[in-house]
Amino acid sequence: MTATALRTDDQWYQPANTVGELVRSSFKPVVVARPQLTSPSVVHRSKWARTTVDRMMALASLRDDWDQRGSAAVRGDVLSFAWQMLSQIMPEDGKPPVIVPLGHGGVQIEWSSNGAELEVEISRPFQVSALLVEKGREHEAETDLPTDTWDRLTEVIREHFRS
Repeated sequence: MTATALRTDDQWYQPANTVGELVRSSFKPVVVARPQLTSPSVVHRSKWARTTVDRMMALASLRDDWDQRGSAAVRGDVLSFAWQMLSQIMPEDGKPPVIVPLGHGGVQIEWSSNGAELEVEISRPFQVSALLVEKGREHEAETDLPTDTWDRLTEVIREHFRS
């Protein structure tokens, strides 16, 4: 005998050998629950999300030379990365950021309040720089924020930029 056999539960199973047998077989879709890797997001309830999505959609429609000075179109991967970053660092009651296109295809995300200004520049996914300007009575202090993790950005936004 040349056919192969599989053994399951102490019974021998002979696989189908002809195309006709496969055609006559039927299948039933299997519903698999999508794994939940993190706790449910509060983005859908946030005050900043709709405004931000609308702005990103507008930026996504820009084409090369959108400013008549030869600037590159905003990159889709940059917008996607920016959204992923914002969804992780923004509190539910966060102030909506201002998002402006940059000539090289990136974006700058800005917040402003009476006490501080924050600028986050995304040139490419994972190429992020952040500058915090804290306004004091006598002077302004500029600080480059670390962007290897989002911890410090999250703290700054929660401290200065809530509505």
